[in-house]
Amino acid sequence: MTKAFYLSGAALLVVASPAFAQTVAPAPATDQADATAPSDIIVTAQKRSERLQDVPAAVSVVSGDTLAKMSINNIEDSQRLVPALTFVKGDTSLNSALFLRGIGTVSFSIAAEPSVTSVIDGVVLSRAGESFGDLYDIDRIEVLRGPQGTLFGKNSSAGVINIVTKEPGDTLGGYVDLGYFDRNEFKAKASIGGPIGGGWRAGFTGFYGQYDGNIYDTTTKGYINGYKHYGGRAQLVGDLAPDVKIRVLADYRKSDDQCCSFVIGALNPTTPNSAITSILAPTLGGATRETIASFPNRTREETYGASLQADIGIGTHTLTSITSYRKWNNEEIRDGSWTDQVYAPNTTVTPTIAGVPLIRDDGPEKASTFTQELRLTSPTGGFVDYVLGAFYYHSVARRSYTRSDTYCTASPASPLPSGLVPCPTGSTILNPVGTANFGSTFDNLAAFGQLTWHFTPQLRLITGLRYTHDEVKTDMIRVDNFTGPTFPGVGAPAGIGANFDQGVKDTGVSNGVPWRGKTSADNLSGKAAIQYDIDHDHMVYVSYARGYKGPAFNVFFNMAAINTAPIAPETSNSFEAGLKNSFDHGRIVLNLAAFYAKVYNYQANYPTTVNGTVTTTIINAGDVSTRGFEADWLARLSRALTITGGFSYTDAHVDNFLAPPAAQAINAIAPGTPLAFAPKLKGSLGVTYRIDPASLPFGIEFGAQGAFTDKQVSTLQSTNNVAQIQLFQAQTIGAYDQVDFSIAAIGHEDRYRVAFVLKNAFNDHYTSTIGTGGPGGSLIYQNPHDSGRYWGVTGRVNF
Repeated sequence: MTKAFYLSGAALLVVASPAFAQTVAPAPATDQADATAPSDIIVTAQKRSERLQDVPAAVSVVSGDTLAKMSINNIEDSQRLVPALTFVKGDTSLNSALFLRGIGTVSFSIAAEPSVTSVIDGVVLSRAGESFGDLYDIDRIEVLRGPQGTLFGKNSSAGVINIVTKEPGDTLGGYVDLGYFDRNEFKAKASIGGPIGGGWRAGFTGFYGQYDGNIYDTTTKGYINGYKHYGGRAQLVGDLAPDVKIRVLADYRKSDDQCCSFVIGALNPTTPNSAITSILAPTLGGATRETIASFPNRTREETYGASLQADIGIGTHTLTSITSYRKWNNEEIRDGSWTDQVYAPNTTVTPTIAGVPLIRDDGPEKASTFTQELRLTSPTGGFVDYVLGAFYYHSVARRSYTRSDTYCTASPASPLPSGLVPCPTGSTILNPVGTANFGSTFDNLAAFGQLTWHFTPQLRLITGLRYTHDEVKTDMIRVDNFTGPTFPGVGAPAGIGANFDQGVKDTGVSNGVPWRGKTSADNLSGKAAIQYDIDHDHMVYVSYARGYKGPAFNVFFNMAAINTAPIAPETSNSFEAGLKNSFDHGRIVLNLAAFYAKVYNYQANYPTTVNGTVTTTIINAGDVSTRGFEADWLARLSRALTITGGFSYTDAHVDNFLAPPAAQAINAIAPGTPLAFAPKLKGSLGVTYRIDPASLPFGIEFGAQGAFTDKQVSTLQSTNNVAQIQLFQAQTIGAYDQVDFSIAAIGHEDRYRVAFVLKNAFNDHYTSTIGTGGPGGSLIYQNPHDSGRYWGVTGRVNF
């Protein structure tokens, strides 16, 4: 933490030194400075445009300009700018997730939904994976904490990422933006838009990106974990009358990512197998940059959709209709063994060495979502103003998942010096293959309203309610060629189950047996807040919100036909108190918040051993809680100098673990155990300083951005004996710092910008997840793109 903050602070001292100050134009007079004070930050966090400082909730705002300057193209990278936000990277976008204040859901199931929802231009994305595409032409990203179900729906029990894109302007214009980064990463964006007559404006933006990757594959002799993306967005905006506005958006994106392969990083302390580790796994932990897979993981994705928003004035009110339809096709091709060849068991040594199989998964999914929202917004200024609405969405997904396992049960070869036994021609090879077809359907109906009562010009009461009806359907059938009692890696877990019935532990073979499930839930949740304006620039509030996340099913290849029951809805009670401050005509903004939330029937991933294979399943983990405090600040000290940052302290842990049926006591989780992906401390600090030397035809901008993330665990883990404690410690991600620097030449009136960027300047390696499923029980690590130092050059021309 000290490195990131001290170095960013040092950058502030450097750029503000007298040597640079001599080249800056004289400061404007005091009255001119007041006249040119920064404008207020406007957000739509409460479904109407208003000042950020007037919203009685913790909201962080990241501008599109900041994202562009830092070459941030996705939510994964933007998490460093919002300390309360954590991105969990899986081996595909299907398995990645967002956490806020330590609360979130990682899931392989297509019949479960996220806890942090993403909204793009008013359209709710029903699946977490849809949120992790490319960001371009962004006006701002609003990160709303805590339950936001009153206005944003059930998938926002932990918060909302509200993404707002830029509209075409009133004059013809556009840009071309290019960037090149080491290891052959190339990014390109281009946009054009403006008026086309009759009150209509149109715009189009296209993008392309490619990257070789950051992990060296010793099998293919090349880099992996790279990507290739392209797509675009078109929009049409019609200002048809003073009180009628139409906005039509359509977007398309296609990606082919050789991503994201885990690397074998260290020995699992609870199942030590030095032979397997010595020949397959380096012992560098999170700093490992090599893999020895039989083939690289790959994700092919295609997503597209369209939305129509109409804002129509009805007297003094505004009726808003948002209609959307989206398609999301995702294919995951996965190496489940993280080794380049199969090995036979070696029973001639003590301890014996288990065989190493090859596992290949191929799981294409096709999903579609239709949403419709109607909203009536009152004018402000009276005793009561309000937002009333209704919402419906219908989401369907189908997936076909094929697992091919290759086992060597006997080999004529002699053991290698490590003790591993290779399997040449003549070995006994088994090749069980199974294909599961499964699907899900979500239907959600809701009615909501939020009222603001103005008791005095300074004192307001905000009340809100949302009624939700959820219905979830799922089905599954798996067919395999295995003649044993259960397919390898499939069946009732040895230990704790994922809401399994007791009978499931002893009965039930799923081969060729179809299964269907259906569940529903009704919920009434809402919020209440008291807001008091000390004056125009200072506001204090306290709030209560009831959170709700709908029911789910744990449906994946691993599940037997009869061994899953509905996952109960997740609910929460959340309390927050905040103070929002603006100083010196808005040049300095300091917002503070303290929070506490209790979550019931927490939907969490839990690792289990299923016929010798480690897998994760969703369970209702019982009661958990999170508490802490946050600070966000923005200081626009002059036209030249801006300082931004934030800090969060979060204590998220288990309060009362709910043991599913058939669970073993040794696998229960003790009260006080930290939740996964909930670092206690996170912070960021950014400094931007611009000079305009009279001797140069362009300005120079210096930038420094530091971020600190505290240690965190990457799984919900029992700690009831020495072995479990060792495993808990082994899967703890260490604290890390990241510091970025940039220097840019900027043309007059920002006509062009050329920048050099250095990312993770001090090469502080880190890993985003640590798992236990490697060969021989070894640990596996997911190392993101920015876990090592890299540089780049970017250029942009505006016209």
